[in-house]
Amino acid sequence: MGNDEIHEQLAWLARGPAKSILMYQGYDINGYTFYTRAQDNKSTNKNSGVRIDATDSSGQTNSYFGYIEEIWELDFGPLKIPLFRCQWVKLTGKGVDIDEYGMTILDLNELGYRDEPFVLAKDVTQVFYVQDMSIKPKKDKSDGDEPKRHIVLAGKRKIVGVDDVTDEEEYNKVEDMTPFAVEVDTSILLAQEEAPYARHDHNEETIVKRTIVNILLDQ
Repeated sequence: MGNDEIHEQLAWLARGPAKSILMYQGYDINGYTFYTRAQDNKSTNKNSGVRIDATDSSGQTNSYFGYIEEIWELDFGPLKIPLFRCQWVKLTGKGVDIDEYGMTILDLNELGYRDEPFVLAKDVTQVFYVQDMSIKPKKDKSDGDEPKRHIVLAGKRKIVGVDDVTDEEEYNKVEDMTPFAVEVDTSILLAQEEAPYARHDHNEETIVKRTIVNILLDQ
């Protein structure tokens, strides 16, 4: 309408996207490399797992887990808006559970929310699904020997260049969601402590202090 007060990006969005949609098998955004599930099946890398945190009308925030079926890029002229078309695991029933150790466990066959498949690519976090070998599979020829449930692990970002980060060593490389819902990792505490031990292969019989990590490596 010729109104100069309207932001340029809003004007492009108001015009709508192009009728043609670009589709990709892989996409780099926010320091992650995402694949579609079909591309995952052709690759040794498994990059189709996603997590998004959403807040409902009551103010409660839930984490939704799924995998990418398709990657779309909407063309708004100078603006390119990537969308992920996903399959989502139901939060209810047997879809998502927290086990006795605090790990998030999924059944990727328990799918839901089919009327809301799309998310903005910039809003998701990458996760990996590792087979839970502690659960014995059912002896069914149609199912094979694959475990039915998977453990959720956080993905790692290539953070340099994202959000003005220049030093990856000073940045938390792993996303805030860990596989264990515990506040303290005792193995880290032990690794940071120093434990004395005596060497008897020298006449001086001096006490040498070394870290537990080094002791384990020597053994």
